[in-house]
Amino acid sequence: MLVLAFDGIDTAENVKEKLVDLDRQYLLKLDQVVEVEREENGKVKIKEEPRLTGIAALGGAFWGLLIGVIFLIPVAGVVVGAASGAIVGHFAKYGISKEYMKDIEASIQPGQSGLFILADSVKMDRVVPMLQAFHPRILRTNLTTEQEANRHP
Repeated sequence: MLVLAFDGIDTAENVKEKLVDLDRQYLLKLDQVVEVEREENGKVKIKEEPRLTGIAALGGAFWGLLIGVIFLIPVAGVVVGAASGAIVGHFAKYGISKEYMKDIEASIQPGQSGLFILADSVKMDRVVPMLQAFHPRILRTNLTTEQEANRHP
């Protein structure tokens, strides 16, 4: 999983379109792309990419829960304290630590956007230069071989 954060609210959508185009050109194989927009008032919008032809590796419930934990539970505070600990523990099996979630939350501030990406077979020498114009801030997890195998149900 790779998370890219951007300064503009619309930048993630533009990058998502570029990634879908690169997928069509076989420069990478997108499994999933989920866009997050954090409006000026702090409200978070989640948009999954429906055009991908690959099998949805983790599904909408996974993404909704993960993004909810990252952006909504810190606001809710002690009301969900015990539940949030169990939920955060659930994501550990995917290589997503509480610290990593805090880094993501801090990287996508109000008025900014981000992309959560699952991709394989990336032709880095071609893809990276095409995305540099969007000035992404890159956050990533390093999945173990076992975690990588578990992401496909």
